[in-house]
Amino acid sequence: MSELQTIKCYLTQVPATLLKLLNIDPPLDTIPEPIESILNMYQGIERISINLIDNFGLFEITYLKPQFMIANSEVMLLLSTKNPYTLGVLHQLVYGGFEIEPNGFHLLKEINTAGKTSCLIGRKKDLERYDGGTKSIPKDTDMSTWVESAKAINTHDLSWMHYLDFENLHKQQQQLKQRTPEDLIEKLINRTDKWILSNYKQLRENSLMIIIGDHGRVKLDLEYSGKIAQWREASVPIAILIKK
Repeated sequence: MSELQTIKCYLTQVPATLLKLLNIDPPLDTIPEPIESILNMYQGIERISINLIDNFGLFEITYLKPQFMIANSEVMLLLSTKNPYTLGVLHQLVYGGFEIEPNGFHLLKEINTAGKTSCLIGRKKDLERYDGGTKSIPKDTDMSTWVESAKAINTHDLSWMHYLDFENLHKQQQQLKQRTPEDLIEKLINRTDKWILSNYKQLRENSLMIIIGDHGRVKLDLEYSGKIAQWREASVPIAILIKK
């Protein structure tokens, strides 16, 4: 991880960055400016594939070391935000801030208005809240989201998959008194890492894969102790970038 280039930026800079990478001029009077170093690094991108993973951040990637992400990541963005939790992160990525469509801005609508296509795959409730009427495909489980992703990643300019099984599985296993949340997070991240590797192999050239991690739906009381607990407490959302 020491060799991986890291860039500190604001989460709200990501929407303008995505638009510029797709050769769309963002409304900079409405949303924050893009991350210039990323634009310089990834010119000529034809499509972007986003994987949003709940309960995944700086702590998890450095402590759990998912194999594909660690081996192939070129840049890691440390995303500064006042709200690192799932709905807060979704809100900032879609609207470029904490308002709802300030001056009419909506990331997916902006992409579609420019004549490009997007597809958002995830849980129905989240899609109803954030797709803004753009193409979205509701799926009940991460497995079905991943299966659907294979159809979307090369057929849209922006494909966006949301992996969020942790909360439901955690509740089930709490009732059965199985697995600690720490074990479950590790299992799900390693599983998703293998799925993302599969997607990467399928992606056409001149594609950019972006893996974004947030803190999950709510703050968790985990059983880490000592320095490891302090390390996780200081964790921030991240985005890691891999070009195909």
